[in-house]
Amino acid sequence: MDMVKIIRRQRKRRDKHPQLLPLFFIILLCFGIAFFASQIFMALPGIDHLLARSILSWGMPTISGEELGYPGWDYTARSLIYMITDYDLGNPQSFLKNTLPTITSLQRYQVFPERSFTLLPELGFAPEPTRPSASLLDPILMQDRLDPSESSVRALPSDPQVLIYHTHSSEMYLGPLAAQQNYRDAHYVFRSASDEKTTGVMEVGRHLAKALQRYGISVLHDTRIHDFPSLARSYLNSERTVREILGRHPNIQFVFDVHRDAGVPEPVVIINGKRVAKVLLVLGTAQDIPQEHANWQKNLQFAHELQRTAESMYPGLMRPIQVRRDARYNQHLHPNSVILEIGSVDNTLEEGLLAAELLAAVIQRIMGNQ
Repeated sequence: MDMVKIIRRQRKRRDKHPQLLPLFFIILLCFGIAFFASQIFMALPGIDHLLARSILSWGMPTISGEELGYPGWDYTARSLIYMITDYDLGNPQSFLKNTLPTITSLQRYQVFPERSFTLLPELGFAPEPTRPSASLLDPILMQDRLDPSESSVRALPSDPQVLIYHTHSSEMYLGPLAAQQNYRDAHYVFRSASDEKTTGVMEVGRHLAKALQRYGISVLHDTRIHDFPSLARSYLNSERTVREILGRHPNIQFVFDVHRDAGVPEPVVIINGKRVAKVLLVLGTAQDIPQEHANWQKNLQFAHELQRTAESMYPGLMRPIQVRRDARYNQHLHPNSVILEIGSVDNTLEEGLLAAELLAAVIQRIMGNQ
């Protein structure tokens, strides 16, 4: 009888205090479903990932569009916290930035260490530039400044005329080893949102900025990391960056999102005996997605002008313009905005740098004609 009483007593206790473990798993499941749903409906617009492909990639990660070597879904929890709060667990600066917003005005643009370049005068494509006054090299205008010891550019306007940024900041150039390495190093894996690593695409963007400065064109080269911790949110992150910069500098004339491509059959063109990476212009019209981009024709007109000018100066440099109806690539923010795919993962960094120099000459001619 005592045993029966004990059993009855335990049952009553369980009835009063139901087990929390099943409830916990149900809450966790609902939370996971909500997270993945938000990724589909929040991260998809403006990105060249179709809905079906995104769903399949989450169900079967091995078919994901991310190249090997990129962090991907190993950062799921970290990405979730960043998406909800803008706090990056791997970057203590994000806590200060979001808790004390006023300190962002004190942030200085990052300056990368110098490396040797093959510059335009050595190619014979442009006249020797003149040296500007040191006071014109405003460190706040550029994230990447010219070394004052270098022979430099003509006098620069006080406000930036060109914005260069990178939606996919992690992209690298591997050269002929790309196929052998199975593209495992195609992306640099950032440690945090403030990782100071200079990637291949950042180097090319920086070189483009420096070449433009040598023509007397003022440039703002923004090197904020947009594809960490989530590649899917990279265009949302870069859109926020471009909006902020255009708000501070409304007189910017050209906006370039510099990338490097992959899977290009013939990524090299020989110009004046030099191996130069080919360049692709990418336009998004957003005609097949529920996003507003009413003035995409202006972006397309700008791309055609770039294409025609480049081909007249350096035949073979440009690949055919690519127009995407399922994206807008932040181009709704400025009529003279375009993606520059400078070379491919199969190009060497030097080939990408030479292409950037030629693009600078093309941009300078277009600006001179306006």
